[in-house]
Amino acid sequence: MRIKRWLGVGAAGLVMTPFALGMGLVLLISTFDDDDTSAAGSMGPTAGSLRIGKGGVPAEYAPMILKASADCDQGLPPSILAAQLKQESNFNPRAESPGVGAQGIAQFMPGTWPSWATDGNGNGTKSVWEPADAIAGQGKFMCSLLKKSKAHPQYSGSPIELALAGYNAGWGRVDQFQGVPGEDFANGETHNYVKLIIASASQFAAPASGSDIKLPAGYTLPADTPPAVRTAVSWALRQKGGWYHLGGDCTKAHGSSSAHWCDCSSLMQQAYRAAGISIPRVTYDQVNTGDGVSMDTPKPGDLVFNPGSDGSDARPGHVGMYIGDGMLIEAPRTGVRTRIVPYSSWRNSTSAITRISEVRRIVKW
Repeated sequence: MRIKRWLGVGAAGLVMTPFALGMGLVLLISTFDDDDTSAAGSMGPTAGSLRIGKGGVPAEYAPMILKASADCDQGLPPSILAAQLKQESNFNPRAESPGVGAQGIAQFMPGTWPSWATDGNGNGTKSVWEPADAIAGQGKFMCSLLKKSKAHPQYSGSPIELALAGYNAGWGRVDQFQGVPGEDFANGETHNYVKLIIASASQFAAPASGSDIKLPAGYTLPADTPPAVRTAVSWALRQKGGWYHLGGDCTKAHGSSSAHWCDCSSLMQQAYRAAGISIPRVTYDQVNTGDGVSMDTPKPGDLVFNPGSDGSDARPGHVGMYIGDGMLIEAPRTGVRTRIVPYSSWRNSTSAITRISEVRRIVKW
């Protein structure tokens, strides 16, 4: 059942990741059939970072969702936007909430729409009934809520969860509860709304991109790699392909419960815990652990930091682990699986978000 909208408290939203998308958005369609399950991890046809077709995003809405995601500078994943539209209206542009009044594919309240009305298709109108307009407005509203959420790190819930709660119940309720309203508020509807969208976002995400790299045949760690590092690297590699969840404890990366999926820092913590070494839980503390080493001479097991979308050089928001042979493993962000990427993609990045800010060696060689 679609979550109800509460009169007088606002409506509409979603989440995003910065994409280098131009105005001429091109759908990149894979050769998988809608029901293809032959390839491990395959999720069918894709458009950018979205799965489209059966069980995914209707093809006509994929460019609109990707554009809304790209227009937000706060890190709003398109898979979250898609999951929210599914929850709000089941992708029905004519959806209307009897007795509540929410309208359109993104279920804006009439009193809220004027604040976020957008001419998404450039036809000179801003209509809640036009998907291009409503999805663009949804993205703007969610982006604003996400920025507001990041200004309240003391609130209970991740920024994305807080933004979703604000979209559903109004930011005033988030302030009132200093976090996502609990199950005792409005029969738990906002609590369940957030939980359902976060849990279902993975079904709308495309498989890992072609730029991800696989371990080459014959990959081995150097002969003098300390046993603890061997264990930590091996443990981290076994989590490859698991879904991301901000705040997840990384105790069951391939399980069905998002609470046990990995975020970037819990992947590092659990990898070293498997090796019998305790390191802090969050990036802000992990960056002060071990010894600082040169960015040009990393060794397997080194923790590699960058500012991420919500951090800085001094307080990095993202971390990965160097595994040798010019490769790094990371749990990237909501909607993307734990993956292996080239170390050079961080080391040589010109982006303030993804450039390396620190490399820390946990175990001395």
